[in-house]
Amino acid sequence: MPQIWEIVGGADKGGILVRDGQALKSHALEERLSTGAEVEETEQAGDRLKYRLKSGSGPPEGWISIRISGKELALPKPSGEVAAPAATVEAGGGGKRPGLARRVG
Repeated sequence: MPQIWEIVGGADKGGILVRDGQALKSHALEERLSTGAEVEETEQAGDRLKYRLKSGSGPPEGWISIRISGKELALPKPSGEVAAPAATVEAGGGGKRPGLARRVG
């Protein structure tokens, strides 16, 4: 399963810089990758990460730095982290209805 990363840097600049190549001197894209975005790793080379956008705004793919001068710009999400399934609750009469107080299962 590919590693998912969360963008944590760039809040003061409207996101982090994305380049079209691995090299730090490659062309910088006009649009930034938004803080809070989630990306899927497609390749990693040291502190450089090639990604595919999963959620948030920014270029659909490109290269980013995961840290600069000791400051983290992107952090890997724990591999087991998934959205919690919707809870099924049991009503007092034995029927199942959403939005009541007791979780089953």
